[in-house]
Amino acid sequence: MTSQEAPPYEVLWVEEARALGGAIERAMQAKAIAVDVEANGLFVYRPRLCAAQIAWEESESTVVLIVDTLVTSAAALERLLGPEGPTKVLHDLTFDARMLAEAGAPLARVRDTSVTARLLGQKATGLASVLAAELGVVLDKRFQQHDWSRRPVSPAERRYLGDDVAYLLRLDRALAAKAAAIDIEAEIEEECTYKLRAALAPPRETRPSYVRVKGAQKLDRPGRAALRNLVAAREAIAEAADVPPFKIVTNEILIELAQRRPTSVPELGRVPGALSGRAGRHAAKWLDAIARGAAEGDVPPEEQALFEVAPIDRKEIARRREIEAKISSFRRAEAKRRGVDEQAVLPGHCAQDLASILLSSAGEDAAATLARIAQIPGLGAKRVERYGKRLSSLLTAPGEAPAQARGSAQREEP
Repeated sequence: MTSQEAPPYEVLWVEEARALGGAIERAMQAKAIAVDVEANGLFVYRPRLCAAQIAWEESESTVVLIVDTLVTSAAALERLLGPEGPTKVLHDLTFDARMLAEAGAPLARVRDTSVTARLLGQKATGLASVLAAELGVVLDKRFQQHDWSRRPVSPAERRYLGDDVAYLLRLDRALAAKAAAIDIEAEIEEECTYKLRAALAPPRETRPSYVRVKGAQKLDRPGRAALRNLVAAREAIAEAADVPPFKIVTNEILIELAQRRPTSVPELGRVPGALSGRAGRHAAKWLDAIARGAAEGDVPPEEQALFEVAPIDRKEIARRREIEAKISSFRRAEAKRRGVDEQAVLPGHCAQDLASILLSSAGEDAAATLARIAQIPGLGAKRVERYGKRLSSLLTAPGEAPAQARGSAQREEP
């Protein structure tokens, strides 16, 4: 398949609200629609939704609607994409859900083919890999990092946009048949619901961005003050230039600047990359940020606690590893018994929550522990019914988890 061939589906390219209304009415008649979006996050400071693609089936054919969201508000899609609309099929919905919610068209009633592929045990779960494996469809991915804010959109680019949704409904059916054959449909539905809820929830990470830079925790007090000012300077420069911060200067360079704290341009030049490209245009600002950090001596008192290392409780660590080993052993054995993937038995995020509950359940009666386990996000009623009592009694169950299982729950895929 090449982008030069005519697509095997009808394409509706929409740039104005009146035409969009008619297309939405057509799509509302479908039982399910495929959804994907494109943005320009690799090229601007704040990503903007540039295109929304929706596919559905009419009789024996597929229709692909491509909405130019730079000129037509995506909010017009709210009814179609919300709870009143058909089931939405996406592949790796997290980014799409966030962008559509910000644009005023939040998703509801979703299925994620990447979730299904993962719970079926597939290792390569990117759309191109799964389509090739399941349907023999080969996608042209040359526009994967394209700037979708550029206009006009070429025929090849339109073909790329269409192909990303045109085969999703067929893929969903193929994967769903495999899921039904091993009875993991409820688990997949629960994981899709969990993933959408997590995508739309406020970010768990609330620490300032400079604290999250790799290597920040190892800096001395003047170094972390310098990093704080360097990151703030980079953000201001990136916002003014309307480019992503990493295109101004990388985290690695900022960390080295914070460590060395040069005081002149020649000293700045000894840090590889500090005077290259865009970074080099702002040498005075880097030096000013470092000087301000030196004058401050440390980050503000309310942020100093973010660098404090909690004392290591070796007994608690050993206890958690014991619990994680038992969970991992249970999951492995149950997956083998049922002939399913371990993620279908217990997703990694549920395993971590379960370990925390069991770790804090000393002196608690089994019913109370089971009630807390039942509230684990993403676990679902089917798993609670099937495994709840066994999971709540893992600590008192006879037998020892295999030594090789120890610590493995920490390495599970989230």
